[in-house]
Amino acid sequence: MTNHIKQAAVIIKSAWVRNLNYRVTIIAYRIGDMAEILVLILMWTAIYANGSGIIKGFTLNEMITYVLIGNLCTAAVRNFLSGFVSRDISEGRLSMFLIKPIPYIKYVFLNEIGRAGLTILLSVASQFLIILFFLDKITLNTDPIYICLIILMIILAFIIEWLIGFLIGTIAFWTDEVDGLQATIDRVKRFFSGGYFPLSLLPFALVTVGTYLPFAYSFYVPAQLYLKKMSIHEGLIGLCVQVVWILILSLVLAFVWKRGLKRYEASGS
Repeated sequence: MTNHIKQAAVIIKSAWVRNLNYRVTIIAYRIGDMAEILVLILMWTAIYANGSGIIKGFTLNEMITYVLIGNLCTAAVRNFLSGFVSRDISEGRLSMFLIKPIPYIKYVFLNEIGRAGLTILLSVASQFLIILFFLDKITLNTDPIYICLIILMIILAFIIEWLIGFLIGTIAFWTDEVDGLQATIDRVKRFFSGGYFPLSLLPFALVTVGTYLPFAYSFYVPAQLYLKKMSIHEGLIGLCVQVVWILILSLVLAFVWKRGLKRYEASGS
């Protein structure tokens, strides 16, 4: 057990150190994220200025809170795993891992924790800076039960995002064209996560579909829980939905990975 812990610590630390070489890129992404959030807040402020003050049960302050808290949750779970996995496969680096004692999937998971650590830290920090700037307009929720439920939901959302990213990366077993699919899935995820606007603004049927998909639990549902527009009971149901998706995605990944490895080894990559 001790050796496994030491091995995991080495992989995580190495990935963290390597990621320090891309500080400028990481900071540039954070600036872009902050700019996007500010644009969303300005957009909603303009919309409310020409309206009645309440849209589908949201006041302006609640909408600003929704945008800020939702993006904070997204920052904590986002990854760029598909690109790393697809390049390891298409460029043949996977072969080195197949002869190592540590399974590739386990290595990638630990490596992603270390690699994403700095990115997530800076993302969350930049989100908090914006939250502090709009602190007088934010609806505060200090209920420990809601906060604990949101944190648990974010942890499960991180696992779901990791599984989805890895699955997209495995498409490289069959084709090198992964970026297009990734971009399409990102847009679908953004829509059904409630990243453009709260899902509750959509027709009831689409809201129902959204809550049964895994994407809403990285933005919409945590933000709704924070605003107490969802009950603890509804949040617990959401956790069950996440667990089911983790099981489904794990089984699909195991199947795809096994089939992909056979194709990879047969091609002699």
